[in-house]
Order: sequence, then structure tokens, then C-alpha cells
Amino acid sequence: MRKIKYSLGIVSLVLFVYSCTNVCQEWLEKQFRPLEYNMVVTGKYIDVKFYKAIGREVSGKIDTTEECVLNEDEYKIIEIGDTFRKEKGKLDIYIIKKDTTYVIPSFCN
Repeated sequence: MRKIKYSLGIVSLVLFVYSCTNVCQEWLEKQFRPLEYNMVVTGKYIDVKFYKAIGREVSGKIDTTEECVLNEDEYKIIEIGDTFRKEKGKLDIYIIKKDTTYVIPSFCN
């Protein structure tokens, strides 16, 4: 009886992890991959539960303010004056400082 409960617990855990990974991967492909950012950061803040950065489009041709959601690690790295770049169709994020470029891959665990 213990072996059956143990086995059912492991099977449930594996299915749960697979389901979460599948949802994450689907979000990356459908929501994140199409995004495109190329902005100079003019500010950053925490909005309730989201870390956010705002900035101006790099070329200056478009007079708009962009806003993007960051994870906590990106929020800690990024500073006003840095360039935040994410190419459409790709999953990597670039935080470009005067002397360093951070490449942050996006993936599901």
C-alpha cells in the first residue's frame, strides 16, 4: 500500500512539473518571443508585484516612452542610462552598459 501511495505521489509531482514547464514554454513562444525592445532606460520602479523599466526608443526617431516588465535579477542589474534590448523572434535580453553587456537568456526550468 505504501508503494502505491509513493508511486502515485511521484507520478503526480512529475505531471505537475511537466504541466508548469509546458505552460511556461507556451508563454515564452506566444507572448515573449514576439516582443521587441530597444530603449534607453530613463527610470525603473516596482508596481505592486512587477519590476518595471521605462525608457525612450534608442534611435530617437520615435518619440514614445516604452515600458517593460523585468524579473528581479534584471531589475537589480539595470540602471538609468543603460540600453535594454530584446529582438523580435529571439529569447535573449541584452542590458548594455557603457563598459559591459549582459546577455540574459529566457528559458523554462
